[in-house]
Amino acid sequence: MDRHDLAYLHPVADLHFLDSSLPEPARQKVYQLLQQSVPMTICRQDNDDAAQVKLAINCLVEGCKYRVACLVEADEIQLITRPLSLHTLLIERPQSFQDAALHDFAKALVTLNCEVYVYGSYAYEYLTQEAYVRVSSDLDLVLYPQDMSRLADILQLIQKTQTLSAVRLDGEIKIHPDWHVSFNELLMIYPEAKQSIIGKALQHVDMLKLEQLLEWNLEDANCTEA
Repeated sequence: MDRHDLAYLHPVADLHFLDSSLPEPARQKVYQLLQQSVPMTICRQDNDDAAQVKLAINCLVEGCKYRVACLVEADEIQLITRPLSLHTLLIERPQSFQDAALHDFAKALVTLNCEVYVYGSYAYEYLTQEAYVRVSSDLDLVLYPQDMSRLADILQLIQKTQTLSAVRLDGEIKIHPDWHVSFNELLMIYPEAKQSIIGKALQHVDMLKLEQLLEWNLEDANCTEA
């Protein structure tokens, strides 16, 4: 289980909404999406209680977008998968992605042995068939390099694509077994190993030295609860 992964729940799962002020129409919309087998997203966990899992979902109600967080019992989750594949999105939504730079980007990541997934507005528009994407929406990606020796090439590819594509890229890259970082922040400091960057784990957020992440040497890292 990782941040941004998709959790498919039982259609009648009992959701414990974390925002007591959430309007009733938004609550009902979440249950409606649940019954349509729309997955929720794994988000940062507040504790290590394996019996409960914190999830989130975006829903549209009368033109307003709500980011809804809730707790569910772990046994209410039927399946956890990686997020929506960028390759799937490009193939099945060609009318939305006529930007050649994005198609070239996805193909190049395959040759670099790097998995790439989509979360955020573009993912939920695909999953729900509703209009989540706006002109200002970023394409939120999470990258999983399978060969860290290609990290510099992957970052160079991201930078190149950002200059060529009309769609803004944002998101994270997992450069350590436990930690994601923003790839845009990483682009600003790489390869200066003494520079610090915000690391995001399943339960923690911490400011870490890049060398700690790249060397997988976090014994001295002072992790703090998110």
